[in-house]
Amino acid sequence: MGGTPIQRGKVDRQGLRSARHLLANGTMPLAAAPEGGNNGHTEIVSPLEPGVAQMGFWCAEDMLSQGRAEQVVILPLGISYRYLTPPWKELDRLLNSLEGENGLADPTTVYALGDTAAAAIEQRYRRLYSLGEHLLTLMEGYYNRVYGSALLSPTPRDDSRPLGKRLEALMNAALEVVETYFKLPPRGSLIDRCRRIEQAGWERIFRQDLAKDRPLSSVERGLADREAEEAALRMWHMRLVENFVAVTGQYVRQRPSAERFAETVMILRDTVCLVQGKNPFPRPKLGPQRALLTVGEPLSVSDRFPDYKASRKQAVAQLTADLQTALEAMIAPSDKTP
Repeated sequence: MGGTPIQRGKVDRQGLRSARHLLANGTMPLAAAPEGGNNGHTEIVSPLEPGVAQMGFWCAEDMLSQGRAEQVVILPLGISYRYLTPPWKELDRLLNSLEGENGLADPTTVYALGDTAAAAIEQRYRRLYSLGEHLLTLMEGYYNRVYGSALLSPTPRDDSRPLGKRLEALMNAALEVVETYFKLPPRGSLIDRCRRIEQAGWERIFRQDLAKDRPLSSVERGLADREAEEAALRMWHMRLVENFVAVTGQYVRQRPSAERFAETVMILRDTVCLVQGKNPFPRPKLGPQRALLTVGEPLSVSDRFPDYKASRKQAVAQLTADLQTALEAMIAPSDKTP
């Protein structure tokens, strides 16, 4: 299919060599997701990984070493999705379902015919916020009770802690649980920590250290299976955090479009599925969408190569920052016609 694998949680030298070779000598341009993963938000660009910029400079270096005149560029591409018709009724049904699963009283909300569209959206936002706060309080209690975390839920007299701050503390507590199990230092961003946890789990599930020249005894296999099962259980905490790495608590309030509502409701749905031990995929379809591909201005890597020779770290950081700015500038708000 034209793909080349990279293991994200460690320095995958073989994968990097393969990607570097394909970029310089392959018959097609190399496409990569510089965010390193999908954050579930059409209108938020996560902090970029430096790998795309670094591979660009490696390619420019390979061009010079081979005496080739091709110019190396990075072409920013933005991909977003827009509903052909705002699926408000489908969103209401999904909200009803999630409220029912969470035991919230009277989950069905009927909007009066006299309500304006703005009033209906405000009511939906209140329901969405209440559902998110309810789930957050449940998870705070879970980590406090089971793992001895010191998460503070607001009391009726003190609800001043922003939802985003509470969510950040919850994600940190969840990652600490699994990092303690895998004996990993809590270093870097939430995304960095998730990637290291993922790699540690894969190494216990897909064992590369088992002897290939002899079969395992039934007891050895039983122990290996047990180790893999326990690793998979611990990775559940990391998958929970993955859903929320880009959640700010203000995304819908800032622009209450159908797209932003749908993205946030889907994140909450995925969380409810994970808590219940279900696979959140495939997701329900709320309505037909169109894909919007935006092509940005190319960023020349070859022109920056003298800077790279002078200071590799600084040149990679600057190119990554410029790519971040370019991608963010390409976001088409969902309340405007592209």
